[in-house]
Amino acid sequence: MKNLFRFAQLLMNLKQVKRKGWVMRAVQNAESVADHTFCVSLLTLVLSRHHPESLDREKCIAMALIHDLAESIIGDITPHDGVSIEEKQRQEHQAMQEIADLIDNDEVLLLWQEYEAARTPEARFVKSLDKLETLIQAFAYEQQQPDVSLNEFWEVARQEDLSNWMPDSTVQSLLKDLISQRTEKKNVS
Repeated sequence: MKNLFRFAQLLMNLKQVKRKGWVMRAVQNAESVADHTFCVSLLTLVLSRHHPESLDREKCIAMALIHDLAESIIGDITPHDGVSIEEKQRQEHQAMQEIADLIDNDEVLLLWQEYEAARTPEARFVKSLDKLETLIQAFAYEQQQPDVSLNEFWEVARQEDLSNWMPDSTVQSLLKDLISQRTEKKNVS
């Protein structure tokens, strides 16, 4: 029971860890990692039902729920923190191993590894939704706080090869709709 209490405390940490990308750009009332995870999970729940590929829906939802769980221990590390990709991955793996050991459940570690590798349709789908949710949130912040510049988030989406950056084609089409809506809103304003 002690381990489950510790696990619950880690989950509570996610409510306190603010998404650093928003904080760095002076967004007021920036979402927490838990807020982000909740939205990614709900998007996964709804959109996996209508996906043209036959996805393991339960696995997708589980992946969405745990994809940022390591941040309950290591915090939200961004590219601006000066931590190499390899070191970030090492820290995340170590945190996920600690969590799996804590709850005596290797499934969370295996799901996280599958998500990180992005080799399965389920992992690519959830990774794409993770990125889409961030841009949906950026769009919402731009509407609520027009003085905050979040163009950097959109530039990444424009500059990257979408098939690599957002590998799920269904989610790519949703991103294109979102970009179109943002462009239309900016032209009206």
